[in-house]
Amino acid sequence: MAIRITGMYSGLDTESIINELASAQSYKKTKLVKAQKKLSWKQDSWKALNTKLYSFYQKLDDLRMQGSYMKKKTISSNPNAVSVVSKGMAADGEQIISVSELAKSGFLTGGALKNVDGGKVTADTKLEKLGITADGAISVNTGSGFKKIDVTKDMTVSQFVTQLNNAGVNANFDANYQRIYINSKESGKEANFVLMGDNAAGMDALAALGLLSKEDINSETNKTWADYMTDADDPTTRTQAYKDLIDEEIARRAAAYKAENDKLKAQNETLTKKNQDIQKAYDEAYPGATDTAADLKEKLYGHDEADGTHVQGELEKKVSDANAALQTAQEELKELKAANPQDAAAIAAKEQEVADKSQAASEAQSEFNTAKGKYSYLSEIEKNNKTIADNTTKMTANSAKFTEDADGKVSGTSDLRSDVETEFDAKVKQAKNAASYLGKATGVKIDGDDAKITLNNVEYTSSKNSFEINGMTITVMEKTDKPVTLSTSDDVDGIYDMIKGLFTEYNKLINEMDAMYNADSAKGYEPLTSEEKDALSDDEIEEWEKKVKDSLLRRDSSLNSVASAMKEVMLRGAEVDGKTMYLSDFGINTLGYFKSADNEKNAYHIDGDKDDTAVSGNDDMLRTMIATDPETVMKFFSKLTNNMHDEMQKKMAAVKDTSSALTFYNDKLMKKEYDEYTTKIKKQEDKINALMDKWYAKFSAMETALAKLESKNNSLSGLFGG
Repeated sequence: MAIRITGMYSGLDTESIINELASAQSYKKTKLVKAQKKLSWKQDSWKALNTKLYSFYQKLDDLRMQGSYMKKKTISSNPNAVSVVSKGMAADGEQIISVSELAKSGFLTGGALKNVDGGKVTADTKLEKLGITADGAISVNTGSGFKKIDVTKDMTVSQFVTQLNNAGVNANFDANYQRIYINSKESGKEANFVLMGDNAAGMDALAALGLLSKEDINSETNKTWADYMTDADDPTTRTQAYKDLIDEEIARRAAAYKAENDKLKAQNETLTKKNQDIQKAYDEAYPGATDTAADLKEKLYGHDEADGTHVQGELEKKVSDANAALQTAQEELKELKAANPQDAAAIAAKEQEVADKSQAASEAQSEFNTAKGKYSYLSEIEKNNKTIADNTTKMTANSAKFTEDADGKVSGTSDLRSDVETEFDAKVKQAKNAASYLGKATGVKIDGDDAKITLNNVEYTSSKNSFEINGMTITVMEKTDKPVTLSTSDDVDGIYDMIKGLFTEYNKLINEMDAMYNADSAKGYEPLTSEEKDALSDDEIEEWEKKVKDSLLRRDSSLNSVASAMKEVMLRGAEVDGKTMYLSDFGINTLGYFKSADNEKNAYHIDGDKDDTAVSGNDDMLRTMIATDPETVMKFFSKLTNNMHDEMQKKMAAVKDTSSALTFYNDKLMKKEYDEYTTKIKKQEDKINALMDKWYAKFSAMETALAKLESKNNSLSGLFGG
């Protein structure tokens, strides 16, 4: 900026005069700045309200499903022994249950380990120090199959325990008691585990590790396996019972592979349909978009280099840089006001810079959010496609294990037969080797067991202490010495609280919207300039701005449209079995015009609600209806909330050049208007600068003329001896 030295000869305060001459033009700019600021506040107000409206809309998803109103509760006569959570399909009435067994996990307490060199065994002690001199192999047999572990003398205790954990059991070495402890990952008989050596070195290793148990060796299962073949190394010695067992297992596994493939195929079809729906929603939200998930992820979040260095995404960096620039400008403005509070022009320029930086930051964030919205759609599709691909791979692997003829008969392949025979022959070998090691068995084994209950004279078993029976989730905690009564009925309180919660949310939202729409006029109040703020206290500024902000959505047409639509849904009721019913039929009403507080005239109150003093003394019709006619309650409120869901969905549909998807107000129009203000403000600044340059030029010419005149006068005065 050029340095202007004025008023030296005229003695006039040229700068003040020119500022006054330009004040009319400056006033126009100030009006535009205030209008833009007010619009920015209005955008913020709508954004906050939009978030609340969308949150309410999302909550309607559950409430519009009839199943949400089919709540049941079951009371146990002995809740310390049996507890029940009931679903909507649970049968009403009383049922009798007794608990004879609780589920438990298999547990092996290993024998005390001994270090051949003396001293304590640690996690880092090598197995050769336990007397293991030859490499061997052991198998961990769990409900999910066999896992082989190679045991070497150079292994440490810690490494061996890790191998056990990887083989499907939970294992731990306790250095304090010098023992290895093992338990099954799940409770129940099917989750039991057996440790056996594949060869003599393996059996010796288990003995040295204290993990051989008499319980495993003497178990009926082990003895049965030992009798299946005369010679464990000769498949031709298989008994007929053993062959039948192999055939049965092959048939069972083939059917299981077929069932799994059917399930995976159905899941793939569901995911494919889901992807089509997501793509359709994406195309509607972002018409013409050609982005890929990978490109968007890179733009949003960047990537990590091979050395671990993070490279920011393009949009991530844009937001970061824009926010940093805004923060710098804000700090500079703060410093300028403190150092030169009278320099109005410089402060105004810096305030405009802050506004520009703020707009840039907002636009960068908006661009980031848009990309993030796109990525959320595409990443979901990508995730589903990954699942489809994984399922397809699994189906291909399964297909090698079974065949299906034209009549739908499923049978195993030669690959499956080889798997089963190899696995079962290994069990036989283990069983035959085990008997000679009884004297070396120092581990103590407790087998896992299933929970067992009798419900209505029918016995049920479960690998866990919970049962899913006829809409009830039954959890058992103790054995019972006498029958327990389970009493099931509609969960009146649960359904009531759900409906009450709906109206609590609705009332809060509709009251806020009415307060915004009916706000007092703020005529004469506009956002304050820096100079105006300097003349007021902080409390006065806060009160002034609150007055403006509270009135931003006064008589707003978009607000009125949304609120009116929501009110209309509540007023028109819903059809139940051909009959139109209204909220009043369930004892739900507004208080009326004269009884309601300001901006609460459209709020609904539930008669008999103990938390609502206005209607707590009325008959509780809603609770009575839930107890006596739950089906009507379910049909009415699911239909009502479905109507509300559909109406709100219409109100937030995207409109080209006007509003974005999932938005209840004209966000695009507001942004366009904001941008237009920015352009107009810039034009006014150019006019002001041009006008001031013009006046400065004229006053400068006047000063030059006065300077010349004074020079002549001084010359004449010198001639006359003055």
